[in-house]
Amino acid sequence: MIAYCARDLASGRELTAHGDVVMPSWSTIKVLLAAAFWRAVEAGDLHEARPYAFQPWQAVGGSGVLYGFRHAAKITLADLTHLSLAVSDNDATNIVLSFVGLDRVNALADELGLAATRMRRAMMDADARTAGRDNTTSARDMADLLTELAQGPHLGPAVRAPILAALEKTEHRDGVARYLPPDAVYAGKLGDDMPDGRYAHDCCLVRRGGRTLALAVLSDGREGYEAVSRLGAALVATLTGGTDVPPAPRDRHHP
Repeated sequence: MIAYCARDLASGRELTAHGDVVMPSWSTIKVLLAAAFWRAVEAGDLHEARPYAFQPWQAVGGSGVLYGFRHAAKITLADLTHLSLAVSDNDATNIVLSFVGLDRVNALADELGLAATRMRRAMMDADARTAGRDNTTSARDMADLLTELAQGPHLGPAVRAPILAALEKTEHRDGVARYLPPDAVYAGKLGDDMPDGRYAHDCCLVRRGGRTLALAVLSDGREGYEAVSRLGAALVATLTGGTDVPPAPRDRHHP
């Protein structure tokens, strides 16, 4: 099954299927965590320049760049939040979460009306997953969160700007970005359960032809990123008036 919600932010036109189906969020939950972090900074509860001394023995593995560091590194909370989005760094995510806290993340989800979205565990916490404490979301929730990041009103510019900048710099572009036309600008976050391969998600903002689209495409059933990519391209084409046939594949690792 593929669930999706695609929205033209100017007209409000929306294309959706299975939009309220709750799924494990995987790394897409990092977008909400980043919003909670920057909201705490805005409120003065956290300081973005606070340094954290990362030690290699802390690494939980999975995606990112901190995993594999050989020596201690002092990194600010703001930069760790950036790493959690731009390279989906699990260690950076867990450090930020230790300062923000699950309660603050979920309170923000409630404030934004994200009923299916909950953060219940840190990254790579297999014991929590086994116990049923998984992070969850839905396609509609992710589209709503991206809409909020694009235009507010609940999150102000000081919260939205650094998140959008990180999403635009993402190095993971195997999802919706793969088949977008050259004139499209992608800012998004993938999430998956690789190497198992049951889930592949992408939530993103796409700017094209003067329009901004909020898209969330979540797959459950081993469809993989190829299916997510082709559906995403078709949704963008439909909402922007282009062709609905994806062009030849780009390099899967294009910058």
